[in-house]
Amino acid sequence: MKDPDITAQLPLPATKKRTAEEAAKEAAKIVALPLPNLRVDGAIEDREASETSGDSSTSAPNPKPRRQNLWYALYFPQLHELSDPQQIQVLNELAGLVESVSSTVSFHPQALICEIRSSLKYFGGIDSIHDKLKALLRPALEQRHLEDYFLYAATPTVSGSLLLARSGHNALVYQKDNLRSALGQLSTDVLQLGKEQNRRLYNMGIRKIRDIWRLPVDGLHKRFGSDFVNLLNKALGIAPEPMRNYVPPPAFATAHDLPYEVENLDRLLPVVDEMLLQLCKFLRQRDLSTSHLVLSLIHEKRSRTEIDMGLRQPSRCRDHLLLLMETHFTNLIIPAPVIGLKLTVKQFDAFSSESNALLVEDRAGISGGGGISNKNLSQFMEQLHARLGGDSLKSINTIAEHCPEYATQQLNYTDSKANSPAAAVANNPRPFWLLDEPIQLALRSGKLYHRRAITLISGPERIESYWWSGRDIRRDYYVAREEGGSRLWIFRERSGQRHWYLHGYFS
Repeated sequence: MKDPDITAQLPLPATKKRTAEEAAKEAAKIVALPLPNLRVDGAIEDREASETSGDSSTSAPNPKPRRQNLWYALYFPQLHELSDPQQIQVLNELAGLVESVSSTVSFHPQALICEIRSSLKYFGGIDSIHDKLKALLRPALEQRHLEDYFLYAATPTVSGSLLLARSGHNALVYQKDNLRSALGQLSTDVLQLGKEQNRRLYNMGIRKIRDIWRLPVDGLHKRFGSDFVNLLNKALGIAPEPMRNYVPPPAFATAHDLPYEVENLDRLLPVVDEMLLQLCKFLRQRDLSTSHLVLSLIHEKRSRTEIDMGLRQPSRCRDHLLLLMETHFTNLIIPAPVIGLKLTVKQFDAFSSESNALLVEDRAGISGGGGISNKNLSQFMEQLHARLGGDSLKSINTIAEHCPEYATQQLNYTDSKANSPAAAVANNPRPFWLLDEPIQLALRSGKLYHRRAITLISGPERIESYWWSGRDIRRDYYVAREEGGSRLWIFRERSGQRHWYLHGYFS
């Protein structure tokens, strides 16, 4: 094969309508770069250097031009059958594999495009890069129960590589000057235009991209809009191409081997402090916080002891995290001396900052004079949870029930339902203190008594429920006042002996 920098362009397969099987077979071929002529600086620089050198005694050497990028496009036609969220999920998984050959990977509809110019020498040419990608991507597609092939192309522009890959021309265009002739042979179908634009092109007799370039630019702007013209200009490298690069999901884990066995956990705090310092620096650099992390204490011949620390409110405050770790250490009993530590983040969250008031008096007004804010309360609850344990701290949630006994429930602090929105409750008065079991009241001479005489204030509120469970609850509730001044919530049964009962106290 001749030097691709001297020839006008590398030969492309004839453009004809092919089946999916033929396209898949052709995807197994790639136009290879001539390895003997490919060096670090590339054949382009060798030729340009020879052209500009001339007679060193008569002309000064010109600076070498900047090397053009080489974008390698991978097109997956089989993703068309998936929904948009599924396509995004698959492309994210495949992008993590493509990142092994390129540090720049961008997303496009049903395609990934990576820059490989800087990787050619390291991997030994474009053939080696393609073989490595094929070995990585085919098993990943098979695990997804998708056809294990992809179409590909490489050019100096992102859009040019994408258009060539969509057409099934698994080709390499090494110079930007050759893009016009290479792309001109393609069908307009690779542009993936809308139905109306496709109809206009067809009515105008345009079948190939080269037919579009024969038309005046002003007319294209009027008929198809600026986006259509910009697409063609991007493919030729005339217009800039913004890209959305792949950013791998964050992951953090750090470990520390101790020089000797440690039995006193307080001696581990300086090491934990240093590990938390690395974590907080990692989070600040990425504008993140964490709500779930695990500290593992490694022993010699025992299974590791893990401190699973979940936060009610995401944080990246080093002092707060260290205080929680120290609190966990006070109640921790280890089965053997510690020889190492490992800190792992299980959950990353977006960082939410809080703005403080500018003036001192405004700060005092916001805090209500007591200095307690939602943030301080959450930190206090987390410290209380670390000291008392998971089953000692409860959360009370409301339930959509008419019967008072079943209208609330207690949940553990770590239960995910504890943070869920509370159910709507009745607008009628409800006591803060509800008795576990109602207390029967005495009725003497038509007057109700508990410790003292009771006077009804308002009511009744009728509640009838649970008839379907065999326990028919039929009650008339009243708000009452005892002679001592206490406000009571009492009810009278509507069936049976129709006794009166005390069910709760108002605050």
